[in-house]
Amino acid sequence: MSDTPAPQLRDYQDQGVDWIIRRFQEDNKAVLLADEAGLGKTLQALQVAVDLTAASILVICPAGARRVWLHEIIKWFPGWSRWVVLLEPGAKLRPERLASADPIFLIVGYDELSNSSSNVASQLQGRSWDLLVIDEAHYLKNPSNRTYAVYGKRGSDEGVQSSAGKVLLMTGTPTPNHAGELWQHYRTFWPGVFERRLSQDQFEERFTRYRDTVFGRQVIGSKNQDALRQALGPVILRRRKDEVLDELPPLQLQDIPLAPVPHWRDRLSFESRTVVAKLGWVESGDEHLLAAMRNPEAKVATMRRELGELKVPSTCLWVQERMESTEKLLIFAWHRSVIEALREGLLEFNPEVVTGDTPPQARALAVETFQTDPQVGVFIGQILAAGTAITLTAASEVAIVEPSWVPGENVQAICRAHRLGQRDSVLASFLYLPNTLDERIMQVFRRKASEIAELQGEK
Repeated sequence: MSDTPAPQLRDYQDQGVDWIIRRFQEDNKAVLLADEAGLGKTLQALQVAVDLTAASILVICPAGARRVWLHEIIKWFPGWSRWVVLLEPGAKLRPERLASADPIFLIVGYDELSNSSSNVASQLQGRSWDLLVIDEAHYLKNPSNRTYAVYGKRGSDEGVQSSAGKVLLMTGTPTPNHAGELWQHYRTFWPGVFERRLSQDQFEERFTRYRDTVFGRQVIGSKNQDALRQALGPVILRRRKDEVLDELPPLQLQDIPLAPVPHWRDRLSFESRTVVAKLGWVESGDEHLLAAMRNPEAKVATMRRELGELKVPSTCLWVQERMESTEKLLIFAWHRSVIEALREGLLEFNPEVVTGDTPPQARALAVETFQTDPQVGVFIGQILAAGTAITLTAASEVAIVEPSWVPGENVQAICRAHRLGQRDSVLASFLYLPNTLDERIMQVFRRKASEIAELQGEK
């Protein structure tokens, strides 16, 4: 696409690019680069495009990552800038640009593909692409409009991917919850890795633990991870930071019990108190709690939000104490009401805030300000909105106030600080209220994280 000199890659990045190119040459249409967050998957993808001499490149990514891709292109391959088309929310793709024989590097967000009334997917499928990059590929783990837009509903001859010569999937968390989340990728690209093609039910029966309920099958864990890892080994490359970055400081995790909230049950709404009484979550097993969390009738989400709000005063006190010994700190939460209360309680540290409602330009400014302004001590992010695609290495401490139920999303959030460019060891603290739902979520999160690590061949 351009004669711009190639950037200097690290050894493991060169090896990753070589591995991807070899797999493509071996007649694999799609491979998955599953390096841990922070190892530079975007740069490797750009170099793959160079080595393939790709002239038409399509990147599908989360909305918040669109400008990150643009930034990386300008940084590493500035000569490509004139070919880049960044599809902003609500914007229209110009048919003449797609039909042009000129090189094109198109960046599209998943949000445009989630809109069932949009014709973006059909426009994309109407052009052939030398390389399709699916960033944060775990976004396609479930049946949804965006999954069907990219993969179709049945197989290799449907969806946007059917118009691509080569497909590079990228995610640091290929299975955020359990092994069954590889199914959509398997059925689209790799149905031949087993002795016979497996249906979704057969795939789940072989590699997950589940139970059938009146609401359908509920997957509650994984099994046979070694067999699945070996079968997909030829098409998935996974490297950990501790394997390839000797100079990256270590990551430490700790659980922090906050000061108990007196009579906390009495401070919940009637609805949430009813949930507490009905669920019996302190004594119940993991499967009982998992089922309740997934059952919308259980109203557990309301109780989680109210517990998060109850945690705010003691969390602010903890942050104030930590800021005595650190200059910057990342805070991640789930609910907007909790995030706003944290912002108000921590005004003395000039917090920057990013939620799902933050526009892309304001989000980029918030990240830049936190990274460069010494007067800004705290960054408060919503896990889903600020947990991927951004770099926040100005901080070496991370606090998870409301953890996601999905282990991989918590890991992604922590990796905003523990990534290339970090000079200090990173301390990630999970804050919880003792003897409440927070503590139980932590316990189940640890178990689920352990199963996922087993699938990825990690400790």
